[in-house]
Amino acid sequence: MTRFPLRALVPIVLLAPLGCAQPPSSPAEPRMETPSVAVRAEPKPSPQPPPPAAEPNPELPPVVEQWAAAFSKGDLDALMSLYAEDALFWGASSSQIRKGSSAIRQYYAQLLTGFPGIQVSLGQTNPRRYGDTGVNSGSFSMRRVAAGGKVSVTSARFTMVYVRRGGKWLIVDHHSSLATR
Repeated sequence: MTRFPLRALVPIVLLAPLGCAQPPSSPAEPRMETPSVAVRAEPKPSPQPPPPAAEPNPELPPVVEQWAAAFSKGDLDALMSLYAEDALFWGASSSQIRKGSSAIRQYYAQLLTGFPGIQVSLGQTNPRRYGDTGVNSGSFSMRRVAAGGKVSVTSARFTMVYVRRGGKWLIVDHHSSLATR
């Protein structure tokens, strides 16, 4: 700690209220000269634009509503017309992901044949649009009447991603799972 003589503190005390006081400096330290070296500054990366936000009131494609209507009618061709050829689908009753429209068609064909007359009702949906991409997450229920007249209702949830190709909105990724209570 540097000690200052008492008479060196008098000007500090008098000049401090004016903002001009500085304590006397301590004896100078020997300075080592460093040779000057040219340093090349690395260019700073340009900032990345933020990801696009969902458009506030875009025209939202009714893909999920079309899916529910085609499913409820048991119309396999109408259902498949909503999927892209390279779509991925993980169905609520599937143990594996289905890749491509032919694998997805096979899944729906078995489901519609095994449970004729199944009715799909949409619950909450949350559609968002990002340019030529749409995302919708929500819930639906499937109601069916068994041969003995027994009615069963299954609750499920979904997420669909669809893109606009050739002026048409197509599902490219679809996941459905049973809802937990």
